[in-house]
Amino acid sequence: MDVKTAFLNSELQETVYMEILEGISVPAARMADACGRPIVCRLLKSIYGLKESPRAWYGRIHQFFLSKSFIRSESDHSLFINYEKQVILLLYVDDLVLAAPTRALVHWIRTKLSDEFDMTDLGELRTFLGLEIERNRKQRTLFLSQKKDIAKILGDHGMQDCNPVSTPADPHVRLERTSLSITASEEERRGYQSAVGSLMYAMLGKRPDLAYAVSKVSQYSTNPDPTHWTAVKRVFRYLARTQDQGLYYRGGGTVSGFTDADWGSSDDRRSIGGYTFLFCGAAVCWNSKKQATVALSSTEAEYMALTQAVKESLWLQGILSDLGAEGHVPDVKSIYADNQGAIALARNPEFHARTKHINIQYHFIREHIENQEIQLRYCPISEMRADIFTKALPEPSFTKHTLRLGLVSHCTIKQQNVRVRHGHTSKDGVRMSTGEGRSCESLALIPWSPAIVTLEDDGRM
Repeated sequence: MDVKTAFLNSELQETVYMEILEGISVPAARMADACGRPIVCRLLKSIYGLKESPRAWYGRIHQFFLSKSFIRSESDHSLFINYEKQVILLLYVDDLVLAAPTRALVHWIRTKLSDEFDMTDLGELRTFLGLEIERNRKQRTLFLSQKKDIAKILGDHGMQDCNPVSTPADPHVRLERTSLSITASEEERRGYQSAVGSLMYAMLGKRPDLAYAVSKVSQYSTNPDPTHWTAVKRVFRYLARTQDQGLYYRGGGTVSGFTDADWGSSDDRRSIGGYTFLFCGAAVCWNSKKQATVALSSTEAEYMALTQAVKESLWLQGILSDLGAEGHVPDVKSIYADNQGAIALARNPEFHARTKHINIQYHFIREHIENQEIQLRYCPISEMRADIFTKALPEPSFTKHTLRLGLVSHCTIKQQNVRVRHGHTSKDGVRMSTGEGRSCESLALIPWSPAIVTLEDDGRM
């Protein structure tokens, strides 16, 4: 649902004055010449263009939700839940997403909103913030993509007819800072930043496969050179080949978290850390970021990456608890890493002499492990799904990891639906395609069975 003229519904708490608009005649305006000073109006309600308007509108609708027995999530202040009626509301400025177990409850909250505000009912959720949502209630699946937005991005930057490639980053090319003798013009910088911003929008939506490449090219936005432009265009070329790809969620799955780091891989010798959490067969959050300090060993780099994953896990635990999905909280407590040293370092504080130089913010992971809020697990490097967020991978490995993140093409979903209707699903499970090229060539979805190694209290296996 959409709120019409949302910012005009709230009263201002601050004192704000405005000039009388041209063409508006009020008695006080005719007195301005006689008084020898300009006459202004005091705003009692918010209007569009005020910096106070978004906050005033949020306060207004928040009070409305409280009056209807909704409770705001402390993990995400845009999430409101009515536990008595089991109604969930997600707010983004003036757009609302409603979820309830029955149509009667959906009708109830729609009626309450329409009585209070001037609303537009957009029907069943099919698009939201650029995401295209395709739901199959019978098979309990959800497919999220951004095909239209990606096509627009390619057209805006003149890359709609480019030659496609199979990976967003070339593993044989190492990007470095621009030479001091080269200075990009203001126009070149703006164009580069616009292109990177468009790619980042796609990546933050539903394209975790772009995370590393976008993170890498964004580091050179202040002074890009031709090699950086080539790297950006390669991401566009990859998007052109996979623009119909999206995340495919299947009902009945569990939550699992993965974290990894590539030690000293940046040109300033800082490491690249990344993590992802998967739910119902596909990624729900991901991150690829250069670490703030130089790590002295691969264990230290992995330890710092683990800390970022732990913070995300704690946030997800809060969201799941607020949604009443406590059954999935034990799953999200488990984080898989491929470095035994980092796991031992996090679980055993006796290595103090080796870690005195590490920033104290990274040691909070130990407290959460002691409180049993986090459980660290080991998985082999070959099974590490977060590897795609730390380095540029060759095509075979990259394709394998994108499938493990739940990224498939739309034509694959259609093929699966046809097979299910005709009863042709194989015993090995659903067959997925890579989404590459114009064809729908299929290959089996790669299974994952983590080799879990439990560490004793002293850090030994």
